[in-house]
Amino acid sequence: MDTVRYKQLEELYNTARDEKERIDRLIEMAVEVRNFDVERALVMAEEIITRAKNAGYNKGLGRGFNLEGSCYWLLGEYDKGIEVLQKALEISRQIKDRKLEARVLNNFGNIYRDLGDLANALNYFGTALELNEELGDELAQSVNLTSISNLHYDLNDYDSAMEYALRCLPIFEKSHESGRLHTIYNTLGNIYFKQENFGEALRYFQDNLDDSGPESATHLLSLSGLGKVYYKMHDFINASKFLTEALDKSQNVANVEVQIICQFYLGRLYMDEGNYRKALLHLQNAFSLADEYSRKHDLMSVHEILSLLYDKMGDIPRAFHHLKSFEQLKEEIFQQTTVNKLRNIQIRQQIELARKEKEVAERTAQLKQQFMANMSHEIRTPMNAIVGMTRLLIGKDPKPEQLRYLEAIRLSADNLLVIINDILDLSKIEAGKIVIENTDFALREIVQSVRDMLLLKAEEKSIGIKVKIDPDLPKRMVGDPTRLNQVLINLAGNAVKFTETGHIEINATLLKTENKKHWVQFDVIDTGIGIAPDYVDSVFDSFTQAGSDISRKFGGTGLGLTISKQLVGLMQGNISVSSQLGKGTTFTVVLPLEESQVQSVSENESVVDAETLARLNKVKLLLVEDNEFNRMVAEDTLKEVLPDIIIDIAVNGQEAVNRVKEDRYDIILMDIQMPVMDGLTATKLIRTTLVHPLCDVKIIAMTANVLQEDVQQYFEAGMNAYVSKPFQTDELLLKMAAVVENRILAQDKPKANGHTSPPPLPPLPDHVTDMAFLKQLTGNNLEKMRKYITMFLDNGPKLLNSVIHSLEVKDYATLKIAAHSLKPQLSYMGIKEDTSHIFLIEQTAGESAHYECLPVLVDDLKRVCEKAFGELRVNVL
Repeated sequence: MDTVRYKQLEELYNTARDEKERIDRLIEMAVEVRNFDVERALVMAEEIITRAKNAGYNKGLGRGFNLEGSCYWLLGEYDKGIEVLQKALEISRQIKDRKLEARVLNNFGNIYRDLGDLANALNYFGTALELNEELGDELAQSVNLTSISNLHYDLNDYDSAMEYALRCLPIFEKSHESGRLHTIYNTLGNIYFKQENFGEALRYFQDNLDDSGPESATHLLSLSGLGKVYYKMHDFINASKFLTEALDKSQNVANVEVQIICQFYLGRLYMDEGNYRKALLHLQNAFSLADEYSRKHDLMSVHEILSLLYDKMGDIPRAFHHLKSFEQLKEEIFQQTTVNKLRNIQIRQQIELARKEKEVAERTAQLKQQFMANMSHEIRTPMNAIVGMTRLLIGKDPKPEQLRYLEAIRLSADNLLVIINDILDLSKIEAGKIVIENTDFALREIVQSVRDMLLLKAEEKSIGIKVKIDPDLPKRMVGDPTRLNQVLINLAGNAVKFTETGHIEINATLLKTENKKHWVQFDVIDTGIGIAPDYVDSVFDSFTQAGSDISRKFGGTGLGLTISKQLVGLMQGNISVSSQLGKGTTFTVVLPLEESQVQSVSENESVVDAETLARLNKVKLLLVEDNEFNRMVAEDTLKEVLPDIIIDIAVNGQEAVNRVKEDRYDIILMDIQMPVMDGLTATKLIRTTLVHPLCDVKIIAMTANVLQEDVQQYFEAGMNAYVSKPFQTDELLLKMAAVVENRILAQDKPKANGHTSPPPLPPLPDHVTDMAFLKQLTGNNLEKMRKYITMFLDNGPKLLNSVIHSLEVKDYATLKIAAHSLKPQLSYMGIKEDTSHIFLIEQTAGESAHYECLPVLVDDLKRVCEKAFGELRVNVL
């Protein structure tokens, strides 16, 4: 019965343009027929050879001989097969057709494998594989690797056999060629059979049986495969049924391989049942066939079982004879040189596979980075509008109910930005973009700042936070305080989130010291819900939380612990967890840290003070932004702070270049991703094609793309600074002041004849605190309000002192962390950012180019806090 593919090929044959094309189609038809009727395929091969000779078509002739040789192999006529394949090999080399040569060599290998000459088989398979590797033919390589898989199977190396077979499987499935799929399924069935994974073996044999013609070689091998699996499963009824059916059918079509398999396993079956006479009959039949066709591997197996049978029958001389024959053949087949050659091929393949996997991984990483950059841009762009407009509305003295809604929007936006940053952090870690710093920091202040940041959240849930620091630990260390703080915040934040009663502990302990290097153990302990044993091992996996119910109840990305593990690894430490469901969890981080030596840094004085703001108010600015909402936010925000600033608009990079050609601007705020022309291209054109002084305009990237490689591109293109979306007003003003300060201030500054004092700080408002938010938070509960105010009066001065001290000793990392801890507490007390500049201080402490701005900002924060402390003490009293 002809297959669907055969009929498709037949149609192509009938529409072929010339005899050569018809021969090629006929070869493809014969290859398909070979899957289910080898003798018919042999007749077709003879026709192909005759027609190719008459047409003078050498390639067709070589392929015809190769097909004929493969048919003789399948029929067990090995001498004829070798003779014909030699002709095919000579033709392939004459016409320099390396693809055909590789196919012929593989068929040689198949014959020598059946003959038990595994060394010769391996030589042919290996040479064929090398040719196909040079040609880059993945499908042909997979055919060779299937053959090599079978050699590993013959040598009882089933793990390697499985490795090769599983590598080939998806390639054959993709090719949709039934013959090759049948071959690999049969190989996998045999391997699983030897590994005693009988369920999988039955599945592959059954799939082949269902998908093959009733008299095809595949069908017969499947029947015999099912029979031998059932034999191993001690299901002798099914084993006998399948083996007997396969034997009858294989005798009808003279399939030697299947006859040997069936006779062999029927013999073993009868031997196990104690019917030695029938067992001997079948095993002798298997022996005669294997001997007649010189199938050494089969002979070796039959010798082994005959030795066992004669031993059971009490015929010791014959048992010994077969045992000796078995040992001799085993030594002959299992040559060490063959094993070594296989191992060399395996190593070469592993290297090649690793190279390909590396290429794929690199390409995947590039695509992932591009995706993350795009995602960052697409999310941050609308977030910029949401955050900016919310900020503007809050500044318009909204009604109390409106303020409650606006604060909810602001908090939701802040939470979303945390999630975005988590995802981007993970992406940067995986791409190797995170660089661990080595700077001085105060260990106690970092641990204390973690407590301070989470204290209000903990108090809301009536749980305590305890901190314990080993007195033997040095006060100052060298490491990456920002990343350490991030890890501890993640762990302690989770502890607060998942604890309803009890307390949280954050402990730092000295484990050991070698010279000036200290191993510090950080334990974050909670009395919360705990982690189920099923989830403990996976808590550090990406996007993993302890069950969907936990995710729904507590929220989050499930990335915090993954990021923490990666960061701890980058800092050469380790992290672990122990937990009891319903009792609590302990996360332990061990980090190697150097003992620090504080170095002095010279001070510079410059800040975005009232005088500089007045100068910025005279700036002429070009805002380049394609998003209407973002234009509105930027324009309204700047006009609110700098009412006299001149702002022109451009909606794409090309329009920006044209405007700069026609007019002089002090600053350009340049979006990056825009239609018509992007911001990078526009910047390069301004820098390289415009004349002086137009080309010297200060350009600030105002963008949602904030990955490190993006920022590097901005500076390489000629930009002077960047501001991330959603932007903070003070950060934008700081960057504007920094880029224009040299030109504007140089023009207007009088020549210094001596020391000039810094300009006076602007006056503070009558009240720096506002209890509206605290009233809303507590439901106007006076007792709760007093508790929060008391907590702030206790912690606020400590954090302020930390900020001041860190500035004095130039410990900018600790200053940044302390400011970050103080920021939410100021917010709870209603102290606005445009009064405290706490966010600006935090950001400035993270950018070395702007350290000189910090002294005046911190002085301003000090007087704001002192005024706030006074106002709040009155409220408490």
